Amino acid sequence: MTTDRQAPRLPLLSDSELTERDLPEDGGELVRLFGQAPDVFRRWNEWYGPIRADGAVSSRVKEICRLRLAQLNDCAV
Repeated sequence: MTTDRQAPRLPLLSDSELTERDLPEDGGELVRLFGQAPDVFRRWNEWYGPIRADGAVSSRVKEICRLRLAQLNDCAV
């Protein structure tokens, strides 16, 4: 059964209304970006979820590889 009704939208907070408590320690910028575009967030999770999940390579090994690549490229880890 489908419905034409959309979920009610809550007003977004401005940057001046956000505090450090409102954002995660890491990834606050990503949360802020996806908060502006919930449909993009849904599509991102559809794409990124399977990449993070266990499959032919465990999620643990994928995370270790991600951290090593970040280290080799002088990225903040």
